Amino acid sequence: MDNLRLHYLQQLDFPECTKVGLQHIEEYLSQGSQRSGGGGRIPGLGGSTSDNPAQQIAQEFVFFHTSRRPYHQRLSAIQELQVLEILCNHFHEQRDSKKAMALFDVLFGNAGQLEVLCRLVSMGVAVQCKSLLYCAAIWMELQGCTSPNPTKLCKMLVDDYCLLVPSATSVLCGLPHISRRFTCNFMTSVTSLYPFSGDQCPPYALVEMITEWINKDPGLGLVSLTPADKSVIQKTQGRYGQVAQPWLSKVQTPIPGLAHWCIVAPLTQEAIRAKLNNRHGETVVHEAMETEHTNNTESKNLQIYSKLNVGIIQTMVSVNPEQSKIYLAMQDMFLLVKTVTGLIQQIANPTENDSVQTALDRLGQFFQVAKGTGGLQCDKGDLSRMCQSLPSNRFLEILQQQTEAS
Repeated sequence: MDNLRLHYLQQLDFPECTKVGLQHIEEYLSQGSQRSGGGGRIPGLGGSTSDNPAQQIAQEFVFFHTSRRPYHQRLSAIQELQVLEILCNHFHEQRDSKKAMALFDVLFGNAGQLEVLCRLVSMGVAVQCKSLLYCAAIWMELQGCTSPNPTKLCKMLVDDYCLLVPSATSVLCGLPHISRRFTCNFMTSVTSLYPFSGDQCPPYALVEMITEWINKDPGLGLVSLTPADKSVIQKTQGRYGQVAQPWLSKVQTPIPGLAHWCIVAPLTQEAIRAKLNNRHGETVVHEAMETEHTNNTESKNLQIYSKLNVGIIQTMVSVNPEQSKIYLAMQDMFLLVKTVTGLIQQIANPTENDSVQTALDRLGQFFQVAKGTGGLQCDKGDLSRMCQSLPSNRFLEILQQQTEAS
């Protein structure tokens, strides 16, 4: 039967062979699911591609990596775009999330088609394909949102919608309306992509967009705290080993990364200002123009990160104490303090510097709210140890007094 199907597909021209091939893959998956009682591994889908009918079809009639047809040749750029459109339409028409995830896993579970996946998801954002973005969100969680593959996917989205064509940012702005889960995981990945060090600062358009998302929907940054449907996860064939439900251990949310941006931003701005002040040999006119441009940019950045900080606090406060889960480790706080300390050491008179005090105030707020809402577990002396290397700050001192008195 398998050979008959393959022979039939080989007789079809492109793009019909791709459309019919996807239907045959889903038939194989459905048959396998019925044999295995509706869950677990799909018989015959655990070995090599040659022993795997579904992946054989995917490789030959979706990705066109192999073919026994004598006239086979690589797809043209237009035909590759057609494949993406066919895939997007197929996921859009598939209303069953379990079947969609099973198909997604056959196509992209081994990460061998990462480039195709990146382009497909970018198209999925443009055409608002909810089913595809949901599958991509689950894939990101199973991989780990800050691991290389999801990060590469999100970098392409930032490039496509924020950098290459700035006017296209409006398309990405509607992402939460398509898939809140994917949006949450996207934010987590981009905070890893832009750690706010050196030239790895997030684009202003990206920060502005995330700030709007968080302030309009405070719960958006906590969507990943809600476990995905177990039956959907089972359709990944256990491909990810014991990471079948990563939220059972440490949940990845964008909150730590976004807080890092807000705390580090004023210190980075101060470092840029100090660098400009130390430059020599410039003309007075050039210096005046550069200073004006820098001041305008700095003002915009201060405003947007202040607004983002408010949104993060609102997000953490929105957690139901009875359902709260740990999304921040004390080790994360110590690493953040190490970064902050390194930046402060580059600034003269840090105790009297407004940017330093703003950063320390935000650090204290983040610690206080995370601890108070159950998102952070820490020992009584952790805050004091955290503050040992930091300059004097009134808010942190009060917080330490309250912690020691409790």
